[in-house]
Amino acid sequence: FFFFQAEDGIRDVERSRGLGDVYKRQIQGICSAHPPATQNAVSMLRLWWHENTRVFGDRLTTPGDRTALAELLGAELETAFECSTADLFNAERIIFGDYMQGDSERPYVQISDMKMLVERIEQYLEDYNMEMKPMRLVMFLDACDHVSRICRILRQPQGNALLLGVGGSGRQSLAKLASYISIYKCSQIEVTKGFN
Repeated sequence: FFFFQAEDGIRDVERSRGLGDVYKRQIQGICSAHPPATQNAVSMLRLWWHENTRVFGDRLTTPGDRTALAELLGAELETAFECSTADLFNAERIIFGDYMQGDSERPYVQISDMKMLVERIEQYLEDYNMEMKPMRLVMFLDACDHVSRICRILRQPQGNALLLGVGGSGRQSLAKLASYISIYKCSQIEVTKGFN
């Protein structure tokens, strides 16, 4: 599962500062797979691709870096696993989540129907608006992908994220929605003049 190469071969996790925690997050995501949904090699490779793009790709800041990661994953997919990216992608995007069924079991499975993903997130938003202070959001595929990423982080032990973006881009709203979907109570500290 580890794919970064150094000049002297595969890089040792212990020598790479901070990479051990990143690698652990990748393995945690793969181990949280729902066994009936990952019965064949291609479905496991989809999960492998998803976890690599979440753990490594979400830390990248430029489109060029993300493209380089996708090329690296594609090359590793073909050489190590003898599978092409054409065989791997059965949907527009490879997204895994545990919120589509909404029941208490919450299996971590691939979401292959993007239209159903958007509809399900919109349903969660409607439910949120009935229980909390309403948020007027337009849920489109990229926003739903971001909500899914935050939900994935929240389901990890000691999961945490630093959401970056310009003001008004929806970081706070999507984080609140993702915490609602993940059945967490969201608390916020507001700094005022008398804050102590």
